[in-house]
Amino acid sequence: MKKYNLFKVLAITVFVAWLLTLFIPASYTDYSGNIVTDSVAAVGVWSLLSNLSISISYFNSIAIFLIAVACFYAVMNKLEVYKNFVNKVASLFENKSGLLVTITIIVFGVLACLVSDPMILIAFMPFIYQVMKALEIDKKVILSSTIVATLIGAMCGIYNSTLFSLLSLEVNTLLLVKIIVLVLALAVLIFFVAPRKLKVQKTAKKEVKKPSAKQESKKSSVKKVATKASANKEDKSVKKVNKTIYAVLTILLGTLGINKFYAGKIKAGILSIVFCWTLIPTILSIAEFITILTEKSDKEGKIPVTSKRRTNVLFGTSLVLFVLFTLGSIIPWESLFNITIFSDFNSFLSEIKIGDYAVFSNIIGAPIVTDSTGYASGVINAFGSFTMLDVAIFLLIITAVIALCSKIKFNDFIATETEGIKKVLPIAITAMLISIVLVIMVTSGVATTIANWIISITDGFNIATATLSSMVGSVLTSDFYYFASTVGVVFTSVVSNADLYGVIGFIMQSIYYLMMIFAPTSVALIIGLYYLNIPFGKWFKYIWKVLLALLIIIVVASIIIFALV
Repeated sequence: MKKYNLFKVLAITVFVAWLLTLFIPASYTDYSGNIVTDSVAAVGVWSLLSNLSISISYFNSIAIFLIAVACFYAVMNKLEVYKNFVNKVASLFENKSGLLVTITIIVFGVLACLVSDPMILIAFMPFIYQVMKALEIDKKVILSSTIVATLIGAMCGIYNSTLFSLLSLEVNTLLLVKIIVLVLALAVLIFFVAPRKLKVQKTAKKEVKKPSAKQESKKSSVKKVATKASANKEDKSVKKVNKTIYAVLTILLGTLGINKFYAGKIKAGILSIVFCWTLIPTILSIAEFITILTEKSDKEGKIPVTSKRRTNVLFGTSLVLFVLFTLGSIIPWESLFNITIFSDFNSFLSEIKIGDYAVFSNIIGAPIVTDSTGYASGVINAFGSFTMLDVAIFLLIITAVIALCSKIKFNDFIATETEGIKKVLPIAITAMLISIVLVIMVTSGVATTIANWIISITDGFNIATATLSSMVGSVLTSDFYYFASTVGVVFTSVVSNADLYGVIGFIMQSIYYLMMIFAPTSVALIIGLYYLNIPFGKWFKYIWKVLLALLIIIVVASIIIFALV
């Protein structure tokens, strides 16, 4: 019923957008950069339905990404070590859920401020949801701690290629202002969200009767006997290897998986060879080597091929590598820090040849390389320039690797992935099709007309009209690129003073992501509401105070910036 209400809101939004095209004339930018208003270019019913195919063809990357995330966590949830990790994290924050909410808000907010595409942070959100669900945290708080915190971070994003290109801005433009606004905005969110959870937790907490000392003692003795019997049984059946030989092979030849072959783990050895160029097997081998040294061997100097402690260490190391790689792949290193090592690495990979045969380009894929004329060719972006589709491909590959290493049978793997896709498919399709509003507004030219009308209310630049036009334009064009190409071009045609472009860029960026916190056309919000089964009406009643506070912060900051220009 809740999801039905969400679909009703989406349908009403599409219907209103369609009605606007029947009466509002189209506008476009001519070659001189001036806004020209033409006649009404209505989107007929036939065109409305045909626009569905445009939405699917242009905005399918979000669907593929969500499916890839679902497949990844479907496999992770099959692993006992992952389940134990989730439970352990949850236990660390037992009776400290307010602290967890605060930390989550800060982490997602700061990361979104640095990365090129904040939507990719959705890859980490299912894990946070599982932890918070175990602590019985309210779903609206979970949504605020993840999606909303991410959108707030994007409000103050340090680098935005679309905006920087449109207004000729630089990374250091209003950087201090953005940092101050980010701190204030995150503080507002924490103030409104964290105390509510503490109140919910207090009323929901149930008193649990503790077992007596006698019962505990009996339980402990039974557990020790069972553990001892289990250990004796395992000693006879578990395969063992010589500790010294295994340790030497791990530290010296672990990159090529020779230690895995020695231990009889053929699949793991092959995977180490295949991915040795990434240095991931090397890092895992170092972590495993340290763990091996601290393990006790038997009388014959042997240790088990697999141990719980070693598995936990390798899982923890792999988890850290996964997080660092995913985050590192979407931080624009070259644009923010002038680090060219990753684009240089792409050039190196493209030049690996045996004779005239390009090994990496033909087998893996052609890395994107820019020549001296500025022409870019290839399919694999440099590290730090990954798109949503690139991260989706990475997740699908890593999912298959985890399944192989975990010895998940092929039929079980297919069944697990199918179940995961079934759960996320409605969300993926909904997120993709909501872009039909964007398609209607952009193809009809209505969004540009409305923005021009609002901005033209006053002569020259005005913070009130700039804010209002950004608010309306954000809802009508829910993708920042198209928002900038419809509303941004109106600003550049009306405002000739380049000194004001900094404040214009600040208003456009901050207002856009502010609106995405509650706009029915916000892809991030729709994903969160659908996944957590939260009605749109209840969400707005919950978050409106945060929205109002954030709007005041943005407007005040804009006024101060404008006064100082």
